[in-house]
Amino acid sequence: MSVLDVEVVVDWRSPLSVLFPPVQGAVLFALWSRPVPLTGRAVHLQAGVGSYPGTLNALARLVEHGLVSARDVGRATEYVLNTEHVLYPVVDAAMGTYRPRAELDRRLLDLLRSALGSGARATTVAYFGSYARGEATASSDIDLLLVLPEAFGPAEEDALLEDLEAAVRRWTGNQLQVYATRPSGLARAVEAGDPIIDSWDTEAQMLAGPDLRRRLRALRSAVS
Repeated sequence: MSVLDVEVVVDWRSPLSVLFPPVQGAVLFALWSRPVPLTGRAVHLQAGVGSYPGTLNALARLVEHGLVSARDVGRATEYVLNTEHVLYPVVDAAMGTYRPRAELDRRLLDLLRSALGSGARATTVAYFGSYARGEATASSDIDLLLVLPEAFGPAEEDALLEDLEAAVRRWTGNQLQVYATRPSGLARAVEAGDPIIDSWDTEAQMLAGPDLRRRLRALRSAVS
């Protein structure tokens, strides 16, 4: 297998793990985002991943390499990023662009606007499933709902979905699963009591277009 055959997949619970070991990346981000001395316990709470001993081990490694400075304050030890370290500019650049979800949103919307043209404003775009709940891992699919205009044809839809799935695979390494429907299809699903409607109502994360929950409320009112 060549280097070009290896896919880098984003673990959405800890996107920095692509660049750093998971706990170490979270610790670095915690210290970078709060540039004040923090105790090991405070770093662990801010990082939000791994165990407390794991956080202390990561801090010890970073202190050993000089990227983090430590000082004893009473019985506690406080940690802070060493901004004079030669590697700090690399860390600062990585953390400063640590917005993978926002970047994915932007790219998806750009692609959709290009494909849908004037129909983009009328298209409901929302995430659902583990990605919407913030539970997606490197092995998770990214689930996307599209409520497309009625006039958007089947051939156009097939081409759009193919482009979306290929693009997200290139951008993240994750598979994209698209549930594409039309307003009439959404109405039929509500009328039939399709369980996926409750799932969308509970967990969907809106990205663009007419609000999904408002559409669902209106359709339920029409049915009742």
